[in-house]
Amino acid sequence: MLVVGARPQFVKAAPLLARPPEGAAWLLVHTGQHYDYEMSAAFFAELAIPEPAYNLEVGPLAPAAQLAAMTGRLADVVEKETPAAVVVVGDTTSTLAGALAASLSGVPLAHVEAGMRSYDWAMPEERNRVLTDRLAALRLCPHDDAAANLAREGIAEGVAVVGDVMYEVAAAAYPKLDVVKYITPLGLEPGRYAYVTCHRQENVDVPERLAAVASALVELNFPVYFPAHPRTAKALQAGGLWGRLEAAPHVRLAEPATYYASLALIRYAAAVITDSGGVQREAYLYDVPALTLRDRTEWPETVAAGVNRLVDVDLEAVRVGVAAARARRERPSPRLELVGEPVPSARIAEALEVFI
Repeated sequence: MLVVGARPQFVKAAPLLARPPEGAAWLLVHTGQHYDYEMSAAFFAELAIPEPAYNLEVGPLAPAAQLAAMTGRLADVVEKETPAAVVVVGDTTSTLAGALAASLSGVPLAHVEAGMRSYDWAMPEERNRVLTDRLAALRLCPHDDAAANLAREGIAEGVAVVGDVMYEVAAAAYPKLDVVKYITPLGLEPGRYAYVTCHRQENVDVPERLAAVASALVELNFPVYFPAHPRTAKALQAGGLWGRLEAAPHVRLAEPATYYASLALIRYAAAVITDSGGVQREAYLYDVPALTLRDRTEWPETVAAGVNRLVDVDLEAVRVGVAAARARRERPSPRLELVGEPVPSARIAEALEVFI
C-alpha cells in the first residue's frame, strides 16, 4: 500500500508504481492533502499515474485535525485491505499519518527518503521525518549521509541506501523540457529570470517572514516568475502583500506550475529562489543556482557543492545571490549521474521484495 497526498509524493510515486516488487501489486491511496487540480489531478495526468484505489479527500483542516482524519481513514483502509506493507514517502502530514496508521494496525512500514535531517525541530517536516523513521521497519535512504544520520540516532537495522527516486524522474524529464513549449509562451527569456516557489509553514504562516520574502522580490531589479502555492497566495492576500507584488513591473504572479513546467522553469532560470526541498534538489541536479529561503537544509550536499545558498529571508543576501547567478559565465552542467545504476525505483522494488 503506497500512501501519497502531496505534490512531491505524486512525482516520486510514478516510477515506484511502474516497478512493483516481484510477486506483489501496488494499492495506491491518496489522502487528499493536496486536492486542487493544479496540485493533484494535473500531476496524475502528466505523469500517467493510475487512479488511486482510495481517495480519502481529507482536504484543508487544521494540522492536528488533518493528521487525525488521515490516520483514522488510512487505518480503516489498512484493516480492510491487509497489505503486506505500508510504504510512505518523504516528510508530509500524509507521510506521518501513513506511518501511524501502519503502526496502529500492526502492519510493517517502509519509508522512502528515510534519514534526511535539517535538525530544525520547529519544522513540521523534521518532526514527520524523525517520527516516521522511528516507526519504520525498513528505511530506504537516498544516499549514504542519510544512512549515517540514522546511525547517529542508533538506527542501524532495516536501513538500505537506494538512491534518490526524485532525481530519477527529473533526469528522465530533462531532455523533454523544450524551451519553446514551456518558457517562450510565458514571455520569459532563458537565463533572464528568477523562478520563485514559497510554501513552507515557517515562511507562509509568519507574517514578518512572508513580508520579508515579498520585499526581497519587489526590490530585485530582475524579472521574477512566481507561481504561488494556494496557501501562499491566500496568506499574501490576507497580509496585503499580493497587491504589492502585482504592482512591481518585474514580478509575475501565476497559478501553480505543472511538474514538467516547473522543471523547465528551473532548467532555464538564472536562479531559483525557494524554500522547497524538492526544488533545491532539482536545481542541484540541473546545476542552476538556488537561493533557499531558510537558514538550514536537509540537503546539505547542495550547499557544499556551491550550487545552493541559504539566504533565509535576508533582502541583501537574496540580492547578492541573484547578482552572482547573473554573473555566472559557465553553462549549466547537469549532474544526471546522480541517478545511478540500477535506477532508484528498481533498487526500492528489490528492497521491498526482500522485505516482504
